[in-house]
Amino acid sequence: MVVRNEEKNISEAIQSILGQTFSDFEFIIVDDNSTDRTKEIIGSFSDPRIQLFDNPNNPGRPGSLNFGYAQARGRYIAHTDGDDISLPNRIQLLYEFMESHPEI
Repeated sequence: MVVRNEEKNISEAIQSILGQTFSDFEFIIVDDNSTDRTKEIIGSFSDPRIQLFDNPNNPGRPGSLNFGYAQARGRYIAHTDGDDISLPNRIQLLYEFMESHPEI
């Protein structure tokens, strides 16, 4: 998740990811130079799956996405935005699909 000035939406977006039925994941959040309370709100969550990064080069959204992808250690990557709300089974469905379709 790349975020920039998402204080209005970030809490609900994070909660929708942390409440997934599939829970074995790392949650990488890259802050792209927010000037509002976005980072403070993210920091209020104590879930160990959350990894918050500042993009050291501040290259904007595309560069921050690539930076976040480079931090990932899992087999798959699921992208979400700071204003997206995910259904509780989203990651489970994606995982099951990928596992049952290795040709993709």
